[in-house]
Amino acid sequence: RGPVLPVPDHFQVNWPWDANSIWTVRKPVEVHSVSTFENAPVTVSFRPQKGRRPLFYLNGKGRSLRPRNLIHGTNNIQLGAIKIIEHPIAMMLALRLDVDVAIDQPSFPSLDHCTGEYLDALHGHVRRTRRAVRNFTVDKPILLKYEQGYCIVEPHESGLFMDHEFEYPGAIGYQRISVEITPQFFLFLGRARTPSFRSVEETDQIIAAARAGQLPYPMHEENVLFADVNGLRNPREIFDYNGHNYEFILHELIDVMAFLKLVESELGGRFRGKLTTRKFGHGDQILAARTMVSPEFLEDPGYRWLD
Repeated sequence: RGPVLPVPDHFQVNWPWDANSIWTVRKPVEVHSVSTFENAPVTVSFRPQKGRRPLFYLNGKGRSLRPRNLIHGTNNIQLGAIKIIEHPIAMMLALRLDVDVAIDQPSFPSLDHCTGEYLDALHGHVRRTRRAVRNFTVDKPILLKYEQGYCIVEPHESGLFMDHEFEYPGAIGYQRISVEITPQFFLFLGRARTPSFRSVEETDQIIAAARAGQLPYPMHEENVLFADVNGLRNPREIFDYNGHNYEFILHELIDVMAFLKLVESELGGRFRGKLTTRKFGHGDQILAARTMVSPEFLEDPGYRWLD
C-alpha cells in the first residue's frame, strides 16, 4: 500500500459527544428534502429507538436493520424497499446513535452536505441513554476477499480505525487515508458529498443538464462532487489541506464504514477494530455484513467481548 495522506487536526468538530455513551434523540427530529430516485418531497424522521435493533419505516411499515434484509440496489444499499440507507447508518455507527428512522418516500435524499443536514438537525436534540455499552472486536485478523477488492478486519480494543485506499485515472490518482473514526471526526467527514467520477464529456453533459433543470432526478453541483481525469469540478475549500482536497476519499469512508452498523445491530454491541479496505463496494459490504454475522464466522474467527 502507498503513502498515507496526513489528516489535519482541524478536520473535526468539537461538539461534546462522548464516544463511550449510547445516544438517542429526545423527541422525533425531522429533515425535509427531495428523495433521490423519486425526485419527490421527502421527510426523514429520527425517533428514539424502541427495540433491540433499529427499525426503518417506509410509510409506517417497519423493517429491522439486519444483514439478511439488505439488497444491493443501483449504487446503493437497500433495506427492503428503502434505498440509500448507507449514509444514515454510517452516522448512527460513528455517533453511537440509537434511533429508529422513518421516511415517506422509498429513497433517502442526496443532501447538499451528505449527512450534514441530519447532524445539524440533531444538534441540541440528543441525550445519553441508559443502555449498557457492550464493545466487541474480532478475535483474530480475517481477510474478506471479493472479485475486485478486499476488507481486512483486525482486532483493536480502543476504537474504530480505518485504512482505506483507492486509485482513479488521471488527476484523482492514488489516495490513501488511515484514521480513527471518532464522533468529532465524523461530524466533519459526514459532510463529504457523494462523488461522481465519469468521462469529461459525460460530466460536461450532466452538469449542463443539471444547470438547465433537465435531469429527472435531483443531481447537481451542490449535492454531488463531480470528478473526471482532469480532477474535481466543484471542490469545497473546507476539505482542502496541504494542496490536496480530501472530500472524495472522506465520502468513501462514509460508504465503507456503514456495513458495520448492520453487524452491531445483529450482535447487540458496538464494534471496535481496524478495517483495511480497497475497492470495497456496496455489494461487497452487504456480503461482508452477512459473513460477519454468520454461524461460521461466529465460530472462527469469532468475536471477543471487551466489557
